[in-house]
Amino acid sequence: MIRKPDVKREKLIHVTVGSGTELIMEESLIVGADLGERKLETLNFTECVVENSSFDGAKIAEATISDCILEKCSFTATELFETSFNRVLIKGTRFQGATLAESDLRDVQFNASKLDGANFRFSKLKDVVFDTCEMTECDFLRAELEDVEFRNCNLTGAQFVSGKLDGVAFPGSNLENLHIDKTSIADVSVSSEQALYLSGVFGLHIKD
Repeated sequence: MIRKPDVKREKLIHVTVGSGTELIMEESLIVGADLGERKLETLNFTECVVENSSFDGAKIAEATISDCILEKCSFTATELFETSFNRVLIKGTRFQGATLAESDLRDVQFNASKLDGANFRFSKLKDVVFDTCEMTECDFLRAELEDVEFRNCNLTGAQFVSGKLDGVAFPGSNLENLHIDKTSIADVSVSSEQALYLSGVFGLHIKD
């Protein structure tokens, strides 16, 4: 079971984001911040709620986000190498074309978010849920996924090659043109329809 973020909105202080290359916030409410195209050495959010804020095109060298809620934000084409997400709820947020390579995600839930073309290469995901998300051509090359669920997601053209999928499920998700290899699969749950489709991907011929 995913652990929810330990953050209480009524106790947060409404803050304004300033300039500089380090952004460290704790127990803060951040609304309408614009960090687009910024270059940050450090981004650290702990027990924060971030709403309607833009990080589009930002380059963030080191980011740690824990016990936070991100709602209606945008990280389009943002570079977030080696980012740590721990107990984070993400709602209605854009990560299209974002780079999250070599990141660590634990107890994270994405709801109704857009992650088309997002790069999760070499990342580790444990106890993560993607619920009703657009994830076309999302890249999980050599990523390690443990107890990850893709609920009603569009994974058309997504890539899961040379990684590890252990305790992964795709209920109600579109797997059309999915790139996946048999060596990556340790424990995967699929519907009968998805199994029939994947059998064709693996070159299996089902004979009744």
